[in-house]
Amino acid sequence: MSFTDSDKKEAKHFVEFYIDNIENHSNYFQYYLSENVVLDWFGKTIKKEKNVTAFLKDQMGSVNHFLSDAVPVGKIGFRDSHIIKVPRTQKMIPLALMSPPRPIQLRSETTTPKKRPLPSSSNNYRRELRSKYPKEQGQGDGPHNHTEIPSSPRKKLKTPYEVSLESIDTLENECDSTESSHKLKYVLCQGDLEFHRPSQKKYQSETKWRRPCKLSVAYTSLGSNQYTIYLIIYEGNVKCRRNLMKEFDAVDAEESEI
Repeated sequence: MSFTDSDKKEAKHFVEFYIDNIENHSNYFQYYLSENVVLDWFGKTIKKEKNVTAFLKDQMGSVNHFLSDAVPVGKIGFRDSHIIKVPRTQKMIPLALMSPPRPIQLRSETTTPKKRPLPSSSNNYRRELRSKYPKEQGQGDGPHNHTEIPSSPRKKLKTPYEVSLESIDTLENECDSTESSHKLKYVLCQGDLEFHRPSQKKYQSETKWRRPCKLSVAYTSLGSNQYTIYLIIYEGNVKCRRNLMKEFDAVDAEESEI
């Protein structure tokens, strides 16, 4: 399977993005994980976004990636648990996380609303009422004796649930949700992982050691730095017996032909 220069450039950019976020921005790394993401950590399988996020936060705080030679590949995965499930709709980051912070008014700056003065029972108030509503003429309850009291028009109260649609900010997807937007991409890079932990020795602050590693990632892309990760595989350079079954079968087939 051949890849263009653009594919190779994107694979290199994704690995740089992956390492930077998992080492320096681990609190936000979960937003780039699929709900059904699978992590294979040197033979240990962790499934689901919540479990993978917790494992990476606990493990990656003491790990540095020294990986290079990132290249796109046609396929990754060698275990039965390496299953990739791509949903029809891409995972969206909540709009509230993108909105700018609102100014907070301190308690010392708040002012209590002024109370309306109650109607006074003084003579001045009685004179005002007499001038507005004069005493009826004549006796009885005929239609000519009723005084019309002006009433203010009824105001329609706006409940907090009645919000105009024009005032709501919506986040539109830049790409159409077609098959091309969900196309899985695979990247592979090799190098070392550097582990470090506090040292128990008197004149040594921490202990460091390196482990050869090959990192494989399956992801989709909707644009610049808009990735969704579905499968992450960390493996060493020594194959286990289960991974060598195909090679064993090939050798057995050759010996049987002789």
